[in-house]
Amino acid sequence: MQFSVIILMKNSCKIFLFLICSFAFFSLHAQRREASNLNRDSVLYKSSWAAGGRLKSDGFSLNAEFTKSKRYKRSILFQVQFAYFLHPKQARQSSRYGGGGFFGDGFKSFVYGKQNTLFALYGGAGQKFLVAEKGKRHGVQIFLQYAAGLNIGILKPYYLKVIPKPLTTATEDDLVDVTYEEGVDNSFLDYDRIVGASGFGKGWKLKFLPGLHLELGMQFDFGENDSFIKTLEVGIASDFYYKKVPVMVDNNKFIYPSAFVGFLFGKRKEK
Repeated sequence: MQFSVIILMKNSCKIFLFLICSFAFFSLHAQRREASNLNRDSVLYKSSWAAGGRLKSDGFSLNAEFTKSKRYKRSILFQVQFAYFLHPKQARQSSRYGGGGFFGDGFKSFVYGKQNTLFALYGGAGQKFLVAEKGKRHGVQIFLQYAAGLNIGILKPYYLKVIPKPLTTATEDDLVDVTYEEGVDNSFLDYDRIVGASGFGKGWKLKFLPGLHLELGMQFDFGENDSFIKTLEVGIASDFYYKKVPVMVDNNKFIYPSAFVGFLFGKRKEK
């Protein structure tokens, strides 16, 4: 497993370096040609907004972006995102009581060894470069972009329904909701006593963990006209925290690299 993580990190670094070099090349090339190669029908848009969602290799997110333009092929980019993360070690399963027995049906599946659910709220800025224009009536606009900013990790305690100790037999009324407490034997890690997950409504004593967010990506705008944004985006991103994020009881990490694909819909405002 450690070897696989090392390979993943090496590949992520190579992709980051490749995209950084691509951005540098296309940015310089676009600036040199910007004044001479504009289409006669090109319009300078003052600003834009778009919102949508991303499917990530470690979860999913809802995001919005805003741009301000002073040049036709380059814009200042502002982003906000709200993300849900999946730890690579977490796997949902049913308990020995989930299918019936004296407890009955209806108990929720659970993730063994998970102590917190991780969300993240991110806000940042960067730049977006137009590298390919669409035709007059159809085609695809291609953008390259980068962004960075502050990230706030939000940790929500994960609760399980368990048979409490020292009971050896119990009814459904005897079940208790517990979360992980280091050094406390409260049946949270006792597989034979776990009945199921408590549900999302349990446990709202949140903790916050600051960090940084970086991302590089490409956008493919399929909108039928320039003022309407209908975009497919792909790229890579990474969240960095100052310490390991306690999502699981063990095997935690402080870097969350990911690849993503998403869709955005929005509007541009003509200058």
